[in-house]
Amino acid sequence: MRIFSAFLLSLILLSAPSAFALELRTVAVDVPQKYRNGPLAVKRELKALPGLSVSVFASGLGDARFMAESSDGVLFVSIPSDGTILALPDRDKDGVADEVIVYARGLKRPHGLVFRDGELLVAEAGSVAALRDNDNDLKADSKNVITSDVPSGGGHWTRSIAVGPDKAIYLSAGSSCNACVEKDRRRAAVMRFADSEAGLFATGLRNTVGIEFHPKTGKLWGVDNGRDMLGDDIPPEEVNLIEKGADYGWPYCYGNRVPDPERGSRERCQNTRAPEVEMQAHSAPLGIAFGYGLQFPKMIKDSLLIAFHGSWNRSVPTGYKVVAVPFNDKGEPAARPFDVITGWHDGRRAWGRPVDILVGRDGAMYVSDDEAGAVYRVTFDAPKKKMDGKR
Repeated sequence: MRIFSAFLLSLILLSAPSAFALELRTVAVDVPQKYRNGPLAVKRELKALPGLSVSVFASGLGDARFMAESSDGVLFVSIPSDGTILALPDRDKDGVADEVIVYARGLKRPHGLVFRDGELLVAEAGSVAALRDNDNDLKADSKNVITSDVPSGGGHWTRSIAVGPDKAIYLSAGSSCNACVEKDRRRAAVMRFADSEAGLFATGLRNTVGIEFHPKTGKLWGVDNGRDMLGDDIPPEEVNLIEKGADYGWPYCYGNRVPDPERGSRERCQNTRAPEVEMQAHSAPLGIAFGYGLQFPKMIKDSLLIAFHGSWNRSVPTGYKVVAVPFNDKGEPAARPFDVITGWHDGRRAWGRPVDILVGRDGAMYVSDDEAGAVYRVTFDAPKKKMDGKR
């Protein structure tokens, strides 16, 4: 019997306990005929860890941003520029959306989505609303505004939400500027809404777009986008454990309590909360997901997956990929980030820009892309042992 190299690579992925170096391989993006449009009208290739396959679940969506999945397995995606939320049912379970249905329209820059008690919660500019589909036709029949205590306005306009183990709503709102002292304390912060109560949960977070509760520990994690105009490689992007009452430093500090050259001081920064993981500056980490529900190798399943939207102000572009931060059994980062899928930037321009990551009930990874207007479906096929014949 001979074990082929692909199988050996699979064993490495399945058993590796910490950081490793594994060469990504080129994979063709499988695009169904009906979704061959826009940037996906031509052949596209990505680089991915061995065993991963990438296909288009749906395209032609516009600026596809954040996603949520209903209890019956229907994928929903927000389209902020159009003020809509789309439903992408896959009734025959063939890994391709059957159709694109407008679930709700007339919303104000909808972004974050999450299900709670059968309702789809949506974070808009200025509010959080609950949408309900009463007759199961994948079209919202009612809208109930839960709170209007949400900052609106320019700068970092996205609003992202998560529902905690306590059933409360946690909402992140980015800063109104690159580096300034906010007049509205709800900006550059995470808020918590429980029934009629609203309050600040954590501050000093310049632009924490992706927030997610760890499925085992119940702790809140987020990725923060550092400020611009300090060079190609500072400040680092951050993975933060977001705790009640903590100050993460912005605009006075970045990284491991480093004073900002324009506003900070060693004294101001010494009591701020340092990031758990530092990452390449200007990668623009957006959506995140813990991979525990994936039918993937353990090294990826036990990781925080991050969509890097990609740089806009770096001399050499960076990002445009999906990375993983390994976590240990205690729910803590355990190794350096590693690349899972890359290649949305072809060296000349970005034909795609990852935004959000969702772990599907089918064990697949879904990645939204607001440049290609698509949602990808990523699966893993473990190479099987092969026989050389009888001996």
